This record gives sequence, structure tokens and C-alpha cells, in this order.
Amino acid sequence: MHYSHMEQVLSRRSRILIHLLIISGTLNIALIATFITFVLKDRNGVTLPTLSSTQKIKEVRLRNEDVLKEFASMPYDALVKELYNETHVEEGQRRCDLALAALVTYHHFDVERAVSGFSIEKRKVVFGNQAMTLYPGMDGERFEGIRLFARQEVWPLTPQGLFIEIKERKSIPDTLREAFSMTHEFFELKRAFGRLPYAISDQALFRLAYEGDWESISTFTEGEWAPFLVPRMMNGSQLAAYLLILLDKEFALKGLDDHQMGRLLSLLTEKTVEVEAFLKDVAGGIRSEHVHTLAEKPLEAPPRRYVVQSGDSLWKISRMFDVKVEVIQEMNALVSETLKPGTELILPAMGEDHILRDARDGI
Repeated sequence: MHYSHMEQVLSRRSRILIHLLIISGTLNIALIATFITFVLKDRNGVTLPTLSSTQKIKEVRLRNEDVLKEFASMPYDALVKELYNETHVEEGQRRCDLALAALVTYHHFDVERAVSGFSIEKRKVVFGNQAMTLYPGMDGERFEGIRLFARQEVWPLTPQGLFIEIKERKSIPDTLREAFSMTHEFFELKRAFGRLPYAISDQALFRLAYEGDWESISTFTEGEWAPFLVPRMMNGSQLAAYLLILLDKEFALKGLDDHQMGRLLSLLTEKTVEVEAFLKDVAGGIRSEHVHTLAEKPLEAPPRRYVVQSGDSLWKISRMFDVKVEVIQEMNALVSETLKPGTELILPAMGEDHILRDARDGI
């Protein structure tokens, strides 16, 4: 009886103790959460890293237009040196700040990549009829990272800057090709074309990309083929011409003007089921007599042309285009196997089957 009473007392006290521990733990969690909230709310001078986002850019006007004009005419290397000049100019802006703005504006310097995705303040500065973006309030560590990026990165340019660099070069370095291939814009192209049944290689897609303009790449939307293919078709790309009638025949028939249609018809050189059906539709349409005449002409394959690149040889070119070395020599009256970079060679014509095969193999 005595032991039973003691057990009841201990059991009751144990339950009370457990309840108190539960209440205490709950209060502690609430206190910790409240403390963290106040610390995060009241922190001063601490900025957590966040990805860059579109911000409303405030517009300002500086009086020292002579400095901005000076930087506007500077080459890239000179502006990189100015990144180390911390002489104050106006309203907290140093020469290095203005040099950074000039690099971004005139040389497509990729400041977003240089700061590794951290958010940065932006101000639009106007001088005369020109404008550029300033990046005020950047701490020393982040600016030092920009200097390092400008000095050490092989191609510290935006995707558009890389594209412009490619267009301006006769010979494209592998490092430049790789840099552009890693951009978001090229990735979107690769993903879209990768879903087609034609297995277009990265090399062929790369060439197709730079045969057109930047706007059609930056605004590319999967499934809307015509805005991307038409500029390249107008520049003479047979691959773009065949892809246009395969992927967007309706637009090719109705959306092209007569000049564009003439260009397209001149690039369709191989008699295939798709080409014959397309030509029949064009000939039966309401276009001009000139276009009808082009559509009804027998298909004639024009010769291909290739500009010799550094490191090319007759054997390499013969493998690239599936043409015998002897044929290349005969068509171009070559008396030596030595090729000079920049020389244009004439090669046998190529049909649709070769075009799509070459696109697959990367030619």
C-alpha cells in the first residue's frame, strides 16, 4: 500500500516535469526565431549575395564630359589600365568607375559575369547625345575581382560581344568558339535544334548561328524558325534554306517577299520530294511571273566555295567536303599542294542529302 502511493506520486511528478520541459522547449524555439528575425532585420552594412535582377536604372548627368569623351575613344587595353586609377572625378565617381562604364558600353565587357552574379547598383549617365551605365557603390573587393577578370579572362565579353568578335574574324580561335558555345543564347539554340530529327552538330549549328545577325539569336524562341533562318538564308546558307522549307513551309510559301523567295529558290539545288512539292506550290501560287519562272526552272547545283583557313591542307579539305584531292586541284588549277590562308577554292555542288549529312557531321 505504501509503495503504491509512492509510485502514484512519482508518476504524477514525472508527468508535470515532462509538460514543463515541453513548454520550455517551445518557448526557447520561439525566442530563437524572434532573435534571428530581429538580427536579419536590423543588420547594418551587410549584404547577402543575390543574383542580379532587372533594376530600374536612375538617370544622372555629369559635368565632366571631357573625361567621358576621352574614355569613349580609348581601346580596350587602355581602359583596363584605367581600372586601377582611383582619382576622384565627380559625385564619388572615380576614373576607374568611368573606365568600367566605358568598357561595358563600347567593348561589351561582361560586368555581370565579372561580379559572379552579385547584384550591383546601376546609374544611367548622359553626356551630350550619348549615354552609358555607371556602377556606383561597388566595394573594393568586388572591384578588384573585376580588374582580375578583365586581365585574366581570355574572352571577358558579353554573348553579343563574343558574337561580334566572331563575325569580325576570318579565323575563329577555338577558345572564342568555346566561349560562345557556353552562352545561354547558344544553349537555347542547341536545345531547340537538338529536338529535330536531323541531328545537326554543334559545329554546324555554330556556323549557322554566326551566318546571321545577333538580334535573331537573342530573340530566338523555340518553334519560331523563320525569324532565325530567313536572315541566314538571305546570307547564302543552304542549310538554312532547306531547314526553312522543312520546318516552316507555310511561312516560306506565304511570308517571304519575292526577293526573299528568289534567294530561297536559288539555294534549293537538289531534286527531293520536299523540294519538288515546294516548287510545285510556288509555281501554282499568285506570285510574279519572275518567281514562277524560277520555280519551274530545272534544278542546277551551283559550285561550293571555301576560304582556306590557317592549318588547312588539301587532304583535310577533301575530307571535310567529301571531294577527292585531284578534283579540288583540277577545279582550281592548283600546281602545288601548298595552300595560302585566305585563298578561295571552288568545290563541286552539294545537294540536300549532303547538306543534312554535313550538318550532322559538323562540316
